[in-house]
Amino acid sequence: MDGIFDAAMRIITLHRNMYPIRKLRMILTGDNSQGENPYQGSKVGTIRMGARDQTTKLACPAWIKLIGSLAQEFEEIELEGIPGNHSYSKLAPETSREDFRLYDLLKAYFSSNKRIKINIHEHFSTIVSIKGFRSFLFHGDDIRCTYGVPFFALDKKLKSWYMQYGGFQYAFGGHFHKRHSDEISSKLEYFMCGSLVSDDDWALKKLGISSNPSQNIYGMHPRFGITWRYALQVDKAFLPTPAGD
Repeated sequence: MDGIFDAAMRIITLHRNMYPIRKLRMILTGDNSQGENPYQGSKVGTIRMGARDQTTKLACPAWIKLIGSLAQEFEEIELEGIPGNHSYSKLAPETSREDFRLYDLLKAYFSSNKRIKINIHEHFSTIVSIKGFRSFLFHGDDIRCTYGVPFFALDKKLKSWYMQYGGFQYAFGGHFHKRHSDEISSKLEYFMCGSLVSDDDWALKKLGISSNPSQNIYGMHPRFGITWRYALQVDKAFLPTPAGD
């Protein structure tokens, strides 16, 4: 989390030399803890604590520290919380997703701070307005992946959702532990948010997905939409090593 703060503020500081940046919108697309579902790679002996402790002892304190640090740099912060599928069983109620515990704790902790707003979305997706641009937020676990990231299925789903929900300019998703962007059409751009974890045996074996800890940061203009974007490398151990001449 310290890596996210340092990398984000480095970019923000550079852009503040040209114009003010007063408000930060944070999009959390889910899977903030591993959970304890054995069908998601959480078998006995592979995790050191259960879902509750993962959230209350690790994820929540880390997010509180990050949001609190960012609150000292921005006049206003608004966070959108989308639930992921980790620690969720298909037969359980939708609200049993572990991310809801985290978002509830964050909302309670920052409830007295009028400059920090936590929005919790209980459905699989939502549409929010960012600088006047309709943005579709979702996790993505309902899009099946057997042999890596299902790019064709994502394209098809997003076009269907675009028609169903009356259109939107941007879509932000998670789930696939990958940082990626795609121009779905001339009217829609999709951003796959990165992951805070590195490779794990389950993702490599089942999905063939490899990634490094990274996140994205965007600048939204009220007239032109997203005008800049950067990938934030949050762990220096994963920076590329020059091969030399």
